[in-house]
Amino acid sequence: MIDPAQVTNQDPDPLTGEFEPFRVDVAPARDSVRVSPVGELDIATVPKLEAEVVRLRESGFNRVVLDLRQVRFIDSTGLRLVLELDAAARADSHNLEVIRGSDVVHRIFEVTQVAERLNFVEPN
Repeated sequence: MIDPAQVTNQDPDPLTGEFEPFRVDVAPARDSVRVSPVGELDIATVPKLEAEVVRLRESGFNRVVLDLRQVRFIDSTGLRLVLELDAAARADSHNLEVIRGSDVVHRIFEVTQVAERLNFVEPN
């Protein structure tokens, strides 16, 4: 049986044409926490993701895995947040790992030539 909580709707609602609302899924593990934004990471949603990562860091997680696989779109505000999270991780001696999103999402990292600065990892 499919658990409705695990289903993500990547297709627009046929009645409204809208995607599901933005959310941040969190999956803690023993030594890390996976943070998965779902939807569009833009000026309207960046504060939600930022607040969640800050909360997790303050609760003691030293390794944050930012999973971008369910992000449909990322704008310059989203890019800036990822770079700020990376800079904060380096300054505080904790780890930020990033799981690459779709080609459309990853393109912003390549075009701005910051992909090499970030710690992209394979999902496990």
